[in-house]
Amino acid sequence: MAAMTICPQCGSSFLQPLRCEAKGSDVLLVELRCSECQAWHKEPHTRADMKELDRQQAAFRATIVDGYERSVAESMEALATCFGHALALDLVTADDFRPRGAAPRA
Repeated sequence: MAAMTICPQCGSSFLQPLRCEAKGSDVLLVELRCSECQAWHKEPHTRADMKELDRQQAAFRATIVDGYERSVAESMEALATCFGHALALDLVTADDFRPRGAAPRA
């Protein structure tokens, strides 16, 4: 793993590139912020280091999206189950679907 993919202050791998400036054909001056400890680092890194950071961030994004989608699916399944039980017990009426603020039917 490239050294620049880990925060030297806290060891976190959640680094966010903020600015990048070319300093040569293969060297970039990169300003990074650690999402864990909020430390800012400005150091020269190679283009290979930047590719590794980009690869890691894409993997992190995929992990977050997968977790989010799984959480939404589980939540929707739980809501559907609860709604199904409420329907089976005849606990849901048309008034449950009226717009808020509208007067209930007499």
